[in-house]
Amino acid sequence: MIAPPAESTPSHRSRWFILGYGAAQAGAFICFIPLLTLLLPAKAELIGGADKALLLSQMAILGGLSAAAANLLFGSLSDRTRGPLGRRRPWILAGLALVAVALALIGAASGPLQLALGVVAFQLAVNALYAPLTALVPDMVADAQKGLVSAWAGAALPIANLFTAVVVTRLAGSPPVQFAVVIAVAAMMILPFALTVREPRSRRPAAAPPRLSFDALKDRRFFWTFVSRLLVESAVAINTLYLLFLLQDLPGARPRGWSALELFGALLIASTVAASLGGFVGGVGSDRLRRRRIFVIAGGVGMAAALALMVVWPAWPGPLAGQLLFGAAHGLHATTVAAMTAEILPDRATAGRDLGVMNMAIALPQSLAPASAAVLLGLGLPLTAVFLAASVAALIAAAVLAPLRRLT
Repeated sequence: MIAPPAESTPSHRSRWFILGYGAAQAGAFICFIPLLTLLLPAKAELIGGADKALLLSQMAILGGLSAAAANLLFGSLSDRTRGPLGRRRPWILAGLALVAVALALIGAASGPLQLALGVVAFQLAVNALYAPLTALVPDMVADAQKGLVSAWAGAALPIANLFTAVVVTRLAGSPPVQFAVVIAVAAMMILPFALTVREPRSRRPAAAPPRLSFDALKDRRFFWTFVSRLLVESAVAINTLYLLFLLQDLPGARPRGWSALELFGALLIASTVAASLGGFVGGVGSDRLRRRRIFVIAGGVGMAAALALMVVWPAWPGPLAGQLLFGAAHGLHATTVAAMTAEILPDRATAGRDLGVMNMAIALPQSLAPASAAVLLGLGLPLTAVFLAASVAALIAAAVLAPLRRLT
């Protein structure tokens, strides 16, 4: 087994737990990163044709709203679950199975309505998996290790990006194979951890039903962290959803002889390497300094600068410089903000619910960002204006944390 039964206080975890948890997080990200960055835009282009950007925005809005509600719901349900498998594992395993079904629905969609149903089903499934998985950190990991564990978990996004660039893009001629490979690899990375980890025994009764509450937002530190994440994740969503379309709109962004898809894959690889380095610098550094906030702020400023760079330097190698900086800053931010959030939860007994609230700051931008993009594009502004607006959002996200000196 990966870990022995734990006491109510999180304890020091072995390297096998940390590596297993990081692999499971990577599997969870592989469930949705290839979909959001490549498979869903490709499906939107196939179904929507010239209206691909509008259809993609509509699907992202619908998916983001579904994700926000699902994360809070399944986090709360896992808080109250009792049984021999623990309170988080049943949801992780069920969510993984349902993700496979939902991805198959999206892959088979032939019209906007079918695609919308598949997207909603997918968001319900992936959040049934992801919300309980994230709650294992406050459940089981001591504060002194949260940065390190978050660094390994933070490698999930770069790994998923790399998987998308190296594997999924190479299978572009066969969408059914793309979806099948995503499902198979995600399962291989999640199941070893989910089947072997032993959760701490809860001393709380199981009789009370889950209470969907936003009480955590009454805590000042939690509230401003939520606001900051909402803004920075909006910037991340813009870069995730529209980077491929930006490269298509800016022929000068590509080296001679490269297609937009080839450049997209290369930039994902470059961003992946940078994000991995940034994430480990943030995780290990914030553990040693016992300070998280300064790293989170630095990550937000770096992402703002990177998105602005994509606008002011659109010619090659500007996009490469922008995505390298964005990856490093995003890795730094993602790792340290996750560790900081796990430390400032108002009540560890309701960690699933309160992380569900915080994760709404990640899910809602999937709706808010494309909705804002649709407004700007509807006004006749170019896609570069959308990236500039995302830069401003990331800068504000860093600024709102600056006065909170009592944050970790």
